[in-house]
Amino acid sequence: MPSGFLTKLKVTIGELDLPALQLWVLANFVTLMLMLILGIRLGVQLLTTHASFFSLAFLTAAFAANVWLILGIVVVRFVMGWMAYRVLDGLRSSEARARKVAGRDVLSGLPNRFLFNELVDAEAARCKRGRHQFALFYLDLDHFKQANDTFGHDVGDKLIVAVTRRLAQVLRACDHFARLGGDEFALIQADVTEPRDCARLAQRILDAMSMPFEIRGQQIFIGVSIGISLCPQNATDRQELMRLADLALYRSKQAGRNRFAFFEAKMGEELRLRQSAEDELRAAIENNELELFYQPIVGATDGKIVCVEALARWQHKTYGLLSADSFIPLAEERGLIVLLGEWALRRACADASHWPGVKVAINVSPIQFRQKDFVASVNRILAETGIEAQRVELELTEGVIIADADLAEHSMIDLRALGVHMVLDDFGTGYSSLIYLRRFAFDKIKIDRSFLESMEFSGESAIIVRSIVDLGRSLGLVVTAEGIETEEQARFLRSIGCDELQGFLFARPMTAAEIGLRLADEAAQNLRLSSTRSVA
Repeated sequence: MPSGFLTKLKVTIGELDLPALQLWVLANFVTLMLMLILGIRLGVQLLTTHASFFSLAFLTAAFAANVWLILGIVVVRFVMGWMAYRVLDGLRSSEARARKVAGRDVLSGLPNRFLFNELVDAEAARCKRGRHQFALFYLDLDHFKQANDTFGHDVGDKLIVAVTRRLAQVLRACDHFARLGGDEFALIQADVTEPRDCARLAQRILDAMSMPFEIRGQQIFIGVSIGISLCPQNATDRQELMRLADLALYRSKQAGRNRFAFFEAKMGEELRLRQSAEDELRAAIENNELELFYQPIVGATDGKIVCVEALARWQHKTYGLLSADSFIPLAEERGLIVLLGEWALRRACADASHWPGVKVAINVSPIQFRQKDFVASVNRILAETGIEAQRVELELTEGVIIADADLAEHSMIDLRALGVHMVLDDFGTGYSSLIYLRRFAFDKIKIDRSFLESMEFSGESAIIVRSIVDLGRSLGLVVTAEGIETEEQARFLRSIGCDELQGFLFARPMTAAEIGLRLADEAAQNLRLSSTRSVA
């Protein structure tokens, strides 16, 4: 038997007793040869004696003449049986090892999703047989992706291992802990007598995760969100228990992360309502049922419209006209923000193409901006609508660029190469805005409205606003203030040299048609003033 075949067999089947397999093959071959020789000798003896094969005399003589062959066959067959047992035993052991490996996560060594499903099924069956109760925990690491992207996947892997070790220290021997994939974990808390047992374990997990992880000289802070379902109080079926724990985890994240939440019946209804809202929003985007309103931004010196900010609105059949704050978070969460953002950019550019000399500002979501084809999408929309790129302003917040500064920098360079202007929105509210101004080539900064809401013109807010204006002008940036509602605020901002003003004092958001009428009125007024000067 060629050794290459045996090697392939070993690789195919798994780890087994290869010498035993070789001996089994050899013994099988020897047995066949001995039986062939025995058959030939018996045939020759039968022909030469002319005796009956079944006669006692012939059988006795044949046995005496071939006793060594018969004994050899018996011995070799015994060896075959023993070797076959060893081979089968090796196969069973190999299968057991393969099943064990298949049920384990390679990185953490914890049970994986498949093995955990079996553990939950076993615990649920135990629950049905008696008064036993258990809890199913779903855990999701907070800010793990940021740490993974910042420090690299190798550090991310070490972080998963460190999390595994730390959480294992707060669990009992009878609890089952598993890694479902990525930064998702699950555990079974056995022998639960009351929900307070679950709350105490959840709090121990939160406390354990509150301490920083020291990896390669880096202190990494992450948290954990936890969702809990109970068997049999909430469900007795594995799939249902997991679904309910996932709902509770979702609630925990929505409440601010780094906390735990038990499943409650109302969560299912909230999910259905949210799913319904998602379906309605998707249909509204695809059927062009959303609207864009525009709030004018005026020049500080002459009060004329220099730019309009596009603001999405949804005319909902039940709740009426909804502002962007009502549905943008839903769009970001449910993966609709890219579709919505592209629609808003195309619509705004198409409308603004009819307003010569006026710029249009469009807010960009962090998710939308991080799309690999975002720059190409902007370029395509500019070509489709025919608007000059210099009249398009994309408003970014620090959240857009803080997640991946390198990607943001490359995208901004490409956008500026097209001629598009970049605006840093909500300036002054972030912890590192000055760093961004030094690194990224913005054209404009917008002072956040929070500085103007309760501003005393000799207080701290006024000093901050004055400093922002001075900083912007020294860097050659256009400075816009938003949220202006009183004439006193407008006078103060003009006096310190602010370039552009935006707020209800000048105009509320209006439709594209209303913007067109207002621009027409301004053009007519300018014409009258020109005529008056000519006559004078």
